[in-house]
Amino acid sequence: MKWIVIFLLAFSLSARAKEVVIETSAGGINWSLGIVYANGYGTAKPDLTAAQKRILSRRAAMVDAQRNLLEITKGVRITSVLNTGQAMKESREIATRVEGIIKGAQVTSSHYQNDVATVTMSMPISGKFLRAIYSEEQYPVEQKAALHQNNFDINRLLLTSSKRILEFILPGARASESFIITNEPEANAYRKLIQWMQENASADLNMILNEAVIQYETHSQFSGLLIDASSVPAFELATVPKIRDETGKILYPTSDTSYDDIVNKRGVTYDFDLQDAIRNKRVATTPFIIKAISIYKSLPSDLTITKADANKILQSQSTITAMNKAGVLIVVAI
Repeated sequence: MKWIVIFLLAFSLSARAKEVVIETSAGGINWSLGIVYANGYGTAKPDLTAAQKRILSRRAAMVDAQRNLLEITKGVRITSVLNTGQAMKESREIATRVEGIIKGAQVTSSHYQNDVATVTMSMPISGKFLRAIYSEEQYPVEQKAALHQNNFDINRLLLTSSKRILEFILPGARASESFIITNEPEANAYRKLIQWMQENASADLNMILNEAVIQYETHSQFSGLLIDASSVPAFELATVPKIRDETGKILYPTSDTSYDDIVNKRGVTYDFDLQDAIRNKRVATTPFIIKAISIYKSLPSDLTITKADANKILQSQSTITAMNKAGVLIVVAI
């Protein structure tokens, strides 16, 4: 079965560029666009007029497409421990909602030839559908991915950074290196130091530190989180995968993540190519890029990143803000 999926996926790529598409004989799931689609075929009794045949054939094709759409939709994984078919089986209310949503699916293409109607119907796996499966009551309240606060003060900063500053400003010492600020708490500390230096230190050092802060503010505001999971073959696509560090701590989604953004945008989107992903509007043009190293234990849709990368995320307020608005994209290689 795995080879069939790979073949169909490769075939779909020729038609859909690099969108992540899993196809079946009756339709498929486009994980890049976040839609499920299905084909249907229909005919009518031969003793009808041409107009009646056309109308009734199309109606029969739509019924067939809806039936196929329901079967494909049952295979949509929501999280590592929840898929649509399971949720529908366990709750008649959820099953009724999903069936109703499928009946409202849109016809995206239709064709009629030799008394046979062919239609393709599709629906998003976000919005009403995801809300029906993944209700706000079910939405997990995990530990918050809180921003690391290092509580720098001027005295501590002067003690811990004096060597770095002196090496930078002394003639011949690290002359070719830039003065780089790496996170928001450090930037805030240097802003305080600049204010202190304006009152107590030389204009030259004041200028250097000002330029460092400007450089940080200009170039270190991240517009989303991009995770390269192309080297994690065991990962299974899901609508709302979890991102964890090596200890199992969940970074995304958490209680800080907007439920409305999760259901309206989907938890993540997927791409095959890292460069295409960087240009994706979901993470805009300056995403924070990290690599996933594995799935977490036996949870197929939970990605693990290193603790060092997790700490880098937690030190970037702009990344956390974008991430918690469902600004997450995952690059895969199925």
